Amino acid sequence: MARRSLLWIVSLAALIFAYMLVARAISRPDIVPPAEDIAGAFAALVGRGQQSPASDMPGMDMPAHHHHSSDQVDTLLQEGVTLQASLAVTTARVLFGLIVGLPLGMLMGLLMGWSRRADDYLHPIYVLVRSVPPLSLITYIMLWLGHSEAHRLIPIVYAVAVTAVIPTYHGVRDVAGKYVVAARSLGASGRLLLTKVVLPAAAPAVLGGLRYSVAIAWMTAVGAEMLMAENGMGNLLVGGGMWSSRLQTRSDPAVIIVGILVLAGAGWAMDLAARAWSARLTRWAR
Repeated sequence: MARRSLLWIVSLAALIFAYMLVARAISRPDIVPPAEDIAGAFAALVGRGQQSPASDMPGMDMPAHHHHSSDQVDTLLQEGVTLQASLAVTTARVLFGLIVGLPLGMLMGLLMGWSRRADDYLHPIYVLVRSVPPLSLITYIMLWLGHSEAHRLIPIVYAVAVTAVIPTYHGVRDVAGKYVVAARSLGASGRLLLTKVVLPAAAPAVLGGLRYSVAIAWMTAVGAEMLMAENGMGNLLVGGGMWSSRLQTRSDPAVIIVGILVLAGAGWAMDLAARAWSARLTRWAR
């Protein structure tokens, strides 16, 4: 474990060093900002929440919380956008999508994997439905429910559910026949066979799909926020780049990179949590 942690640290350090070399070689801070600009943007977007009230008083010159007087950072702060608040909003949406979408997808996968007849009816529908990009649902949801949180949450639930179907389906369908035969010879059938034999045997495959669902939830949540949201990490990313066309201000790549790095870290942390939870529930399978 210690050796693996050391390799992680060395890899990250090498990546940071390589970025610094590239930024220095290209010398285009409007595209590849130096590391100090990225650190400054991070400090500004985080430190706003701890800013002293005295900094807003006339005549009080407090230390600046933003880097190189970025118009985009100033605009984000004026809008009340902070990094921690944006991350909290997106994380809440991701968790909602997982809590609602996973049971739906697993239930459909279980039904299709357990019943041949259900598979015959539902599989063609599933193949058709999974071909629809989650973000394409946003405008249609708005026609039904208006401009509300629903058109940001439903695509996440949809994406998670669709992703969870296949691991569950194959986990149930591919249970070793010898387990089923042995259970039937002992008198197990129906619900008992499903709950005591099939589901435990399929659990590693089903829970293995949890990590894919987590990744899909993050991607869909940020995409939905970039299209139609006034908060969250997607909104912060848009504020760091695309607002320049609306407000006639210079885009700030440092803000965009900060958002990308924070999303990568948050997704990695949730993936670790999902992996640990899955391993704990399937200790017997190792």
